Amino acid sequence: MLERLKTVTPAVLSAWNEDGSFDEKSYRALVRRCLDAGMKTLFILGYTGEVKYINREERRRITAVTRDEAPEALIVAGCVGSCIDDILMYIEDAKEAGADMALVTPTEFFGLRDDELEGFFEDINAKTVLPIMIYNCPENPHHCSGEMLNRLAKLENIQALKQSTTTDKIQRIMNKMDKDLDFIMVSGDEFEFFPAICLGVQGFIMGAPGNITPKLCLEMFDDYNAGKFEECREKYLKFADFYDELFFCVDKDVIAITKATMELAGTCKRWMKRPTASVTDEEMEVIKDVLKRHRITL
Repeated sequence: MLERLKTVTPAVLSAWNEDGSFDEKSYRALVRRCLDAGMKTLFILGYTGEVKYINREERRRITAVTRDEAPEALIVAGCVGSCIDDILMYIEDAKEAGADMALVTPTEFFGLRDDELEGFFEDINAKTVLPIMIYNCPENPHHCSGEMLNRLAKLENIQALKQSTTTDKIQRIMNKMDKDLDFIMVSGDEFEFFPAICLGVQGFIMGAPGNITPKLCLEMFDDYNAGKFEECREKYLKFADFYDELFFCVDKDVIAITKATMELAGTCKRWMKRPTASVTDEEMEVIKDVLKRHRITL
């Protein structure tokens, strides 16, 4: 399974109708777009997928629809909850609906000491029915250090890490990890792609870029692994310049901007789960201009 994570994995958006109900047709189109671009692994129900707004039944349905649309794909499902019992429940649901791995972030309400944070993942390891990918998420107040991860990686079901913070933290973790572990780190920050791959990171989960420009994501990855370092670097710099402008071109959440872009692609509608606001018609025109100036073909 870990070999299959040595690629670019899109963090697939969730799709809603304007009333907040699940838009299955659009969601299938999002999944199909990734598959048609050559993606063979999918990450669902993450922060890009608005997991914190999604109830248990909707999570089950989204996972099942993903499996139906992508029968051969490796599916990593976000199993985020407010307590260990809820997280284990979401993991069981994910397995029953067809997921292959569960991504887990620590609980957030209470601040955890390092021993409590490590104990949290030890408890998950002991009871999970799926392999676990730990998520060092910048929006979460807790962070697993390299020393802690080196211990956790020796547990049977702790098999991967998604690291969505800066290169300095990536290299600190890599320096603390034993080299013979059956464990993989994937980077979750598109703006760290080139530095991370140069450090030896072998897998990437990409949110907005994985949905908007999946072919370009794979091209950069393949170029680097084929030894075409300068071609990869040049594509990455243009990629970073585009996304740096797109993400801040209107005063909306990055996921809302991503969804609006996918509406322009004809793949899904722009609607976000409330209370997060969706992009307006006027803001759509700004996004169109950014796409045009950067010569992005959807």
